[in-house]
Amino acid sequence: MTKYTALAFYFIAPLLASGYRILGIFPSLDRNNHLTYRGLLKELANRNHDVTVISHFQLPDAPSAYHHVPLSNTQVLKGLSFESVIPSEISRVPFETLVSTKSGNDDCKVLMNNHQVLHMLRSRPRFDVIIVESYNSDCGIAFAANLSAPYILFNPQPIHPWQYNRLGINFNSAFIPQSLLPYGKNPWFFDRLRSYILYHITNWVYYIGSQVTDHVYLYKYLGDDLPSLESFASNASLVFVNTHQSVYGGFPRPDNVIDIGGIHIRPPKIIPTEIERFINEAEYGVIYMNLGSTVKDSTLPKEKLNELLSTFSKLPLRILWKWDGEVIENLPRNVMTMRWLPQYEILKHDNVKVFISHAGILSTIEAIDSGIPVVAIPLFGDQYGNAAAMADAGVAIIVAYNDLKKSLLLDAINEVLDSKCQQRAKLVSKIWHDRAMSPLETAIYWTEYVARYNGAPNLQATSAQLPLYQQLQLDVLAFVAIVLYILAYVVYKILSVCCFCCCHNDAASQNAIGEERRKERRVKFD
Repeated sequence: MTKYTALAFYFIAPLLASGYRILGIFPSLDRNNHLTYRGLLKELANRNHDVTVISHFQLPDAPSAYHHVPLSNTQVLKGLSFESVIPSEISRVPFETLVSTKSGNDDCKVLMNNHQVLHMLRSRPRFDVIIVESYNSDCGIAFAANLSAPYILFNPQPIHPWQYNRLGINFNSAFIPQSLLPYGKNPWFFDRLRSYILYHITNWVYYIGSQVTDHVYLYKYLGDDLPSLESFASNASLVFVNTHQSVYGGFPRPDNVIDIGGIHIRPPKIIPTEIERFINEAEYGVIYMNLGSTVKDSTLPKEKLNELLSTFSKLPLRILWKWDGEVIENLPRNVMTMRWLPQYEILKHDNVKVFISHAGILSTIEAIDSGIPVVAIPLFGDQYGNAAAMADAGVAIIVAYNDLKKSLLLDAINEVLDSKCQQRAKLVSKIWHDRAMSPLETAIYWTEYVARYNGAPNLQATSAQLPLYQQLQLDVLAFVAIVLYILAYVVYKILSVCCFCCCHNDAASQNAIGEERRKERRVKFD
């Protein structure tokens, strides 16, 4: 019954609604992505817009104007192991890009095989604006473009290397950081060299693994004359990015890239009594530790676990640790472990001093929002870029997973406990919050802007539509080089003629003088 109701809604809603008709396409199984976009779509529905969302996740207590098109009834995203951590960027970045694109391929198949999605392709219902998830696949973008409505790309992570060109950003490894690399904004020469090489390798892997693969699959749904997926991505009206200039700024971006970092954050709730008592009774403060939900804590190697326990036992602070593994033997008395912890509420507590984190995008944002310095232990993907961004901002110390030793960890903790780092974290948090509009209001304003004007071509970078030789001004440089060559050749010829004439005149003068002298000698002899 629900399926038929959703189908009927596409045609009846325009007659009843006074707001805009908005479609959300979010095919990823990643729950963190869902946490990022759900608040925006719910608030749009609360503001009298008719919102239809295609995703794996049902929204609890959804407004009446919110309509869900389920992609599947089972949300299964396999966790990773600490053994999967690859220390070398040269090996890690291409491999992780390939794994990410494979996940995007699977999401594309689930999306296009959904019978309600296929019905939408046939009936082509009218929407005023479409918001489509965009980070590891462009399949949803092609579907959105096929509905002939302006569309906004929603990137739940920082900008990835394969997204620079479509946005008109000319990549330069000297000052443009990559989300998958730990080099930050001031890389030295060999870091710049590796960044340059990996940028092109990553783009090639994404092109083959995602765009070519999805393009071939989409033929049977969208026709044989389907344009390239990159052209669809370049024509997006706006791109929402889950970052903010206070930490991720410092390089040029077009006007249609809108920062919405922190859009998932809501007012903190009450901390459970047991946890709050543990924090309040900590005389020297609390260190909160959470290495994310993607990697299973139970797979942490024993030697790494022992290094952590040895470190914690030497600290006067209490440690609150999100740990979903088995019960830890010989746990230090100052350590509390729980399978789930209200992270944002804990970070907002005044007695929490340090956050030991994997530097996932949501954890990074919550740490910055709360003004808590971070000891970052990045493991996969954009965590390396997030850690580098925080380190550049002066609010984090990075400890490589392979270097997870007691001495290094103690040094890092002591450094972020220093008053200068604590004050710097509070300052960066203040800058983070100092915005004309909240992240949610910003996203709503620009969504309504695109719907109001049927797109935002005035904000799109012209460079995104230009061929590479024009972006790099190779034709201009070639013309200038030819002109300079011609001018140099002309000057050379003029100088050659002048030199020849001067030399010829000098030779003639010398010959004349020599002839006169010979004549004088003959006269005297006679």
